[in-house]
This record gives sequence, structure tokens and C-alpha cells, in this order.
Amino acid sequence: MTDNPASHFNELASTYEGLIGLITGDIAHQVLDEMLPAPDSTAVIHDNACGTGLVTQFLEDKAAKTGSFPTIHATDFVPSVVEVTRKKGETLKWKNVEASVMDSQALTFPDESFDLSITNFGIFFLPEPQKGADHIYRTLKPGGTAVVTTWKERRMMETVKQAQKLIRPDLKPLGAPWEEEWSKEETLRSVLENAGFKGNKIQIVERWTDALVDPFLRDVHMVAKTYPAAVKDWSEEEKERLGPEMLKLLQAREAGPAEGLRHIAYVAIAKK
Repeated sequence: MTDNPASHFNELASTYEGLIGLITGDIAHQVLDEMLPAPDSTAVIHDNACGTGLVTQFLEDKAAKTGSFPTIHATDFVPSVVEVTRKKGETLKWKNVEASVMDSQALTFPDESFDLSITNFGIFFLPEPQKGADHIYRTLKPGGTAVVTTWKERRMMETVKQAQKLIRPDLKPLGAPWEEEWSKEETLRSVLENAGFKGNKIQIVERWTDALVDPFLRDVHMVAKTYPAAVKDWSEEEKERLGPEMLKLLQAREAGPAEGLRHIAYVAIAKK
């Protein structure tokens, strides 16, 4: 992955939900369905670093079932993904949603604006994650809830790296500058505590997703088609090899393909 998150997500905007969004979305579903009460019409919510608006979409879907729509502000610093979110909202006729371009490290919302702030797999992309956490805390109302998710393990990426080594051993292994530090629970907890959240008000649990397994087995070329960073500077022939090589590696695992595609997340729920 590039060291420039904006460039990375501009490149990924049109294909995000066909791969990465499957796993980030599944964790978001678990959080909203199993770990948080359904928001009512009085709630003001921030979908922070919203990407293509998956969290907002899930919140709108839940609200449509009850007829009680909260107010949602969806923000991201990458214009292309905000535009995807806006168009999605127009198509699906979302209610009480405003999408805007905004840096999570410099939110312009007033203090104590939100009842619920959700940052779903976004904080580690920030050049200064602590600034992002500081703004989450600042913009949360007293008694409000912040949800911040990060990755403990990204096994699909490890499988991609193994396949890359077979196909293009000359290349630097695919990776992200944040992945080692943010694979530690303490990193997430420390950033939240430094922002102002009390230690006894922070709960961190692990959740896992196998959302990639069935789609990958249906189309082994999905990674090459929807994740440009994985095949940057590869020939078309080399791109065609990625999926089959990944499948061989997955089938060789004693526990089966799911073991090599599973993602494990940290979910922090912090009360102000």
C-alpha cells in the first residue's frame, strides 16, 4: 500500500466495496447489530472517516425498519469517497444525512456535537492518529459513545504477500506502515486514553470476519480486480496468476481456506 492514504483511497474508491468493504462492513454490522442500542430520531451521529458510507448505509437501513431516523454527519478527507457516499445517499434516498469533505485530524464541528461517533477502520490511516482521537473526544457529548475499530490480524494480506513472493519475488512485500503498531490492543487503548477517555470507560473486544471466503472462492481473481495496490506494476499475465496462487496456498492450509482469509478486529467502545 502507498504511504499516501489520500492517493490510495482515490484509487480504491470505485472498487472498495467489492473487497475491503466486505470485511470492514461485516465488522460494522456486528457492532451496530450486537453491541450498540439502535439510535432514535434524537441522536446525532458522526460517521468519521466514512469512506464510501457503509456505516451510514447500515444506520439508515436500521432506521428504515423503525421509522426513527437519527441525524448523521458522514465525513472523510478523500473527496472521491465522499462523492461515492453522496451519490449513494441520493440513490437510496437517505434521510437526515449530510456528507462532507473533512480531515478527521481537524474536525470543524463544535465541541460536544455527537451522541455517537464511529470511526470504522480509519484512525490508523491518519498521519497523526492522536489528533484524530482528540477530535473524537472533543466532539462527543458528555455521556456519548465512541466506537473505534482497528485490525489485529489481516490474514488475507499475509496470503497475498505469500503469493506475491512466488510471482514477483523482486518486489517489496505488500504492506502498510501502520500495520505492526496497530496490531497491538495497547496502541488503540493508549490513543483513546490520551484523548481523554477514562480507562474504565473503554471496552475493547475482538471480533472476526470471514466475509471474504465465499466471494473469493466464487472468483479467485477478485483481489487483482478490486485492490490495485496488490498488483501495482504487474503484467497482465502476473495479475492473472495472483488468484490461483492464493487459492493453492489457502487449500494447503490444514484448517482450510477461511484460515487464510479471516480478519480479526479490535472494537473499542468508549464512553465520555
